[in-house]
Amino acid sequence: MVICKDHIRFFELQAEFDRIPFSQSEAWYNYIRSQGKEVILFMDKLESPAILTWGFIENVPVFRKKILRIEGECYKKESGEAIQSFYKALRGLDYAGIELNSNTVSDLEFEICLRRAGFLRPIGMFSCPLTIEIDLEGELDTNRNWKRNVKLAERNNLKCDAILRPTPEIVNEIVSMFTEMAELKKLGYQLSAKSIQELMQSPGIRTLLVSNEDGTPIAARIIHIHEKHASDVFAANSNLARDCGATFLLMQYIFENLKTEGLRDFDFGRIPPSSHASDNVYVFKNSARGKKIQYNGEWCSYRSKFLELSIFIYKWFKLKKQRY
Repeated sequence: MVICKDHIRFFELQAEFDRIPFSQSEAWYNYIRSQGKEVILFMDKLESPAILTWGFIENVPVFRKKILRIEGECYKKESGEAIQSFYKALRGLDYAGIELNSNTVSDLEFEICLRRAGFLRPIGMFSCPLTIEIDLEGELDTNRNWKRNVKLAERNNLKCDAILRPTPEIVNEIVSMFTEMAELKKLGYQLSAKSIQELMQSPGIRTLLVSNEDGTPIAARIIHIHEKHASDVFAANSNLARDCGATFLLMQYIFENLKTEGLRDFDFGRIPPSSHASDNVYVFKNSARGKKIQYNGEWCSYRSKFLELSIFIYKWFKLKKQRY
């Protein structure tokens, strides 16, 4: 395993992989770095690597320990031994804990490599390892509720546009819409205008906006595109977007444009099917009638069982994260 010091070279090599999860993209790298986090880039070898991934350091204040968090990876499926060796070497680094949260499609051979390298499923999962993928090469087959809401949006004279230049005014509009949505859904985080501006200006990122007939932005979507694949990154819906079909129209606009451009598929991002309010997100995304897919999901390796249990308790009781 090699720690890469040259991020330009890292992303040049990454571009050769067919699938790049948005959370491993150069755009997300810029987003995380803009928050002041220390980012580490890893690969199994300098030339023709079989696996690339990067993560960021988080300090655990009470314990004065460092945790490495990694969100996804790029790997070649035929390189099982290389993957096992890579993650075994990763466990040997001087971190109190390593948390992996993979949003690549579930692969049993990859899971076997992780287990043989010493990684385990966490005590509690705090992100749902499920998504919905839209086939952009076939006919869009949305349900009646989706079609009804698209027609409702058209009757309300809503308009969709792609944002070519993310001005500070547009960035602030998106942050404001996200704040309204976060308060309504009781999300535990907010967006930073500085970080969103950095993300929107990064390669592979596209921002789309829906406005009402007065020209007021009421919903936005930030997506990531690499080669023939696209994926959801952020949604921001204002209170004005409710009950007028705005999000349905915006996603219909995105699907139709990506289809015209010859893209193969769109990953809708994680879905949270449940018995409480977050199930509404699942119902919305499921109405697009895509294919349900499972990710590789969460894995971890801790040097101390006490630290692992303490962090779990902190996430569940203090941060009030939802378990899946």
